[in-house]
Amino acid sequence: MSSRDDPGGAGPRDLPQMVDLHREARHRRQLMERPDLTYLFWESTLRCNLKCTHCGSSCDATSRVEELSTEQVLGILDTIGEDFDTSRIFVSITGGEPLLRPDLFEVVQRLTDLGMESCIVTNGTLLTRERAARLVAAGMRTVSISLDGAEAEHDAVRGKGSFTRALAGVTAAREAGIEFVETITCVRPANLESLDRVSEDARAAGSNLWRLITIDSMGRLSGRPDPEMWLDSDHLRQLMAYIETRRQAAARAGDPGLDVQFSCGGFLGVALEGQVRPDASQCYAGLCVGSILCDGRVGACPSMPRAWSQGSALEQRFSTIWRERFDDYRDLDGPGGAARPRRSAAGSPPGRGSSWTRRRWGRGRGSRRSRSSSTRFRAWPPAAR
Repeated sequence: MSSRDDPGGAGPRDLPQMVDLHREARHRRQLMERPDLTYLFWESTLRCNLKCTHCGSSCDATSRVEELSTEQVLGILDTIGEDFDTSRIFVSITGGEPLLRPDLFEVVQRLTDLGMESCIVTNGTLLTRERAARLVAAGMRTVSISLDGAEAEHDAVRGKGSFTRALAGVTAAREAGIEFVETITCVRPANLESLDRVSEDARAAGSNLWRLITIDSMGRLSGRPDPEMWLDSDHLRQLMAYIETRRQAAARAGDPGLDVQFSCGGFLGVALEGQVRPDASQCYAGLCVGSILCDGRVGACPSMPRAWSQGSALEQRFSTIWRERFDDYRDLDGPGGAARPRRSAAGSPPGRGSSWTRRRWGRGRGSRRSRSSSTRFRAWPPAAR
C-alpha cells in the first residue's frame, strides 16, 4: 500500500513534505503564543439572489439577522486600521452575495485606503463589466466566481440560467482589468467526470485560477446525508489524482494555464500535501485568520458555527476581541486542540482549515504570484458559498 492510499503512511521519498509539514506546524504553534492577524473575512450579507442547494450559509432573498450598516462597517474597519498593520492584512468579502450591498464599492475603497488588499467571493450572476470596473477603480484585483460543473450540472444546484451568467461574470471581470479571476468548483459525483469541460469553459471565459473544493454538511445540507452531494472515498481518490496529474503536467510544461489546486479542507496525508495544493493544510482559525460576520459578531473561520463567535465589534473594538478572546482557538492542550472551542454546544467543527500562502501567515508580502487572492488567494470561502 502506498502512502497515497494510507494517509498515515510515509516513506523516504516523502521526507521533503514531512520537513515542510513540521515547519508549518512549528509556525502554527508560534501563532498560538503570538497571534498575528493577516487574513480577515467580512461576511457582507446573508442575502442572495440565488438559492443554491448546497449553500453553506442557507442564504435566501432576505437576511435572518440585522446586518451592519455602511457606517458601522466603515467604523469597524477604521478601528482595524488604527490597531493593526493593515499592509499585512488581506480581506475576503463573502456572503451571501456581496454585490447585493449597494455600499460594496465604498467599503472596498475604504479597505484600499487603509492599506488592505481585498477580493470578493460571488456567484458571478450580478457581476457586470461596469460593476467589475468599479471594483478595479476601488483597488480590487481578485474575484472568485462559482462554477459548479458544465451547464446542466451547474444549473441543477444554482438555478436555470445561472451558468451562462456566471461565465459572463468571469469575462466581465477580466475585461474590466481584474488581474486574478478564480473559478471555484464544488465537486460532487455529478460533475466529477466533467472537470475537463469545466476547466475549458472557465479558461475560455477568462479565468486564470481554479480551486476545487468538496461540500460539507453545513448550511442547507446540515444533517442531511446526501450521496448526490458528497464524494465517497473512491471519488476523493479520483479527485486527488486528477488535481495532482494536472499540476504535474503544468509543472513539466512550465505553464500553469488554468492554475488548479485543491482547497484547504482537511489533512490529506504526507504524500498528497504539497502535490494537490501549494501548502500543507494547517488550520489557522483564530491564530491569524479572523472574521466579521454580517451582524458585527467576530469569529475565526466563517465555516465554524455562528455560536462560536467571540464577541461583537459593535460592543468592543475588534482588536480587543482578537487579543483578549479566542483562548480556545489558541490552547493546544484544550479539548480537541486549537480551533475547537470547548464552550460551544454547537457540535463538531466542519473541519475546514486554512492553508493559504505563506504570505497570509505573516511571512512577508511574498512573490507577485502569492499575492493573487484566495488561495494564491485566492479568496478561500467557506464551502458552497
